Amino acid sequence: MRAAGVPAGIGAHYLRTIVQCHEQGFDPDFWMKTLHHHNYWSARMDKQHDNIWCEEPDETIAFMKDMPQPWIAFKILAAGSIHPKVGFKYAFENGADFVCVGMYDFQVVEDANLTLETLSSKLVRQRPWCA
Repeated sequence: MRAAGVPAGIGAHYLRTIVQCHEQGFDPDFWMKTLHHHNYWSARMDKQHDNIWCEEPDETIAFMKDMPQPWIAFKILAAGSIHPKVGFKYAFENGADFVCVGMYDFQVVEDANLTLETLSSKLVRQRPWCA
């Protein structure tokens, strides 16, 4: 892909996949990793049935913090269980450089406006290019 000039990334739901790729020396142009908190009605680790997409948010945040490549967080709304205003802020304040958000066509304008509102607010961001 790089020989063709196409950016190459690595993405995963499970943190251990990202960790192992990093330990094996993979050097992608970007990472994609799920990120969302567990403070929503169906988030139960004891009975998982497609109800949690980021099992270890705190560990994900800690690991991704020092990655030199950009991080695209996805599943930040936990399949609609987290309001965009909350999910966007959580993702950006916890290290995501970009977000990948699934939405219906009628949600695009509101979600784009919420993203702009979130990014223009006083976020606490740790990434080196956010200083």
